[in-house]
Amino acid sequence: MVPDRSLDEKYQEGSFYASRIGLGNVGRKLAAGEDVTVVFFGGSITWGGQASNIDQTSYRARTTQWLKKQYPQSNITSINAGIGGTGSNLGVFRCASDVLAQQPDLVFIEFAVNDAGMEDEKSMETFEAVLRQLLTSDKRPDICIVYTIAKDHLEAWHAGELSPRAATQEKLAEYYNLTSVRMAKGIADKVCTTETRWEQMMSDNVHPLDDGHKAYTQVLTSALSNCFSMPVAECSAMSTPLVSDRYDASTMQQLPRKVNGWQWIDLENKGGWECFDGLLQADKPGTELTIHFNGKLVGLYYQLGPDTGNLHYQIDEGPEHLLELFDKYALTCTRPQYRILDDQLVVGPHTLKVRVAQSSDEQSKGTWTRLAQLMVG
Repeated sequence: MVPDRSLDEKYQEGSFYASRIGLGNVGRKLAAGEDVTVVFFGGSITWGGQASNIDQTSYRARTTQWLKKQYPQSNITSINAGIGGTGSNLGVFRCASDVLAQQPDLVFIEFAVNDAGMEDEKSMETFEAVLRQLLTSDKRPDICIVYTIAKDHLEAWHAGELSPRAATQEKLAEYYNLTSVRMAKGIADKVCTTETRWEQMMSDNVHPLDDGHKAYTQVLTSALSNCFSMPVAECSAMSTPLVSDRYDASTMQQLPRKVNGWQWIDLENKGGWECFDGLLQADKPGTELTIHFNGKLVGLYYQLGPDTGNLHYQIDEGPEHLLELFDKYALTCTRPQYRILDDQLVVGPHTLKVRVAQSSDEQSKGTWTRLAQLMVG
């Protein structure tokens, strides 16, 4: 089926998106009525935060609805791989299990807002590794990088500029010749040139309300109409990294289920902040856990909540460190959180030892540690 082109033509290439290599592979499958799997990979904006119904009115849901309307002969599976409050420095470890395991034909990547607090080089390292994992996978999906808005950069987006983090990600999009879409400019232009107020579109500095999600969708689907019609791209050899390949092999390692002093609890993985299959937990100070791993970097993926305490850790025969996990959001939110412990290890086998600390934040209600997985690479 030929898609409906009656979209707002003001969302032109150059100002609102860069097609580059395009999305011709998935476009061909859609046009032929083949089955297609789409993964939306990002933070809370992608998950659907502040939409009245995350599965109906978020930009992810609206884009999926548009795809199904334009290509009714295709069986389109849409996967929500958004987790609020997380950036590409977790995404690079999630990519294998949460994205590639779905065998996607198309992946949307949204990390510009949540990566904003990272240093430029580190954010480029982890974002580049996400791209490289996708580009070197057996079923190489089409990739579309999307940029969302933070209020601090409203005028810049309207002026045709990029936010600082979108600018670093755009360097990588250009280097790997990947499609990118400036959804942020759709909202910026509405707020800066019409009677539309920021508060009508956004619930806070970064999270769109239904009208904001709608504006994002208008920009994105306009770009998709053109990018799908581009020639099918041939796979080329992987480029040398622009910044680093340090995080290319990043993945999640399962924890042992039976450990003296620790209790494993099974959970239903519902996605979002309920994204764990289970947790290994303990609250008795002094309780230890030893984990062996191979690689050159390691981190912890854990659940953070009102009763989370501190944790000691030691890598190999190095010094012991105190990890203070609690933060201001833990008082009212139980959510996934993560910490990279060391990304400068010598490649090879290593041992990580963790021990529940006697201490905890003065606002914490306990000394619990709840670990989900080990992040290794």
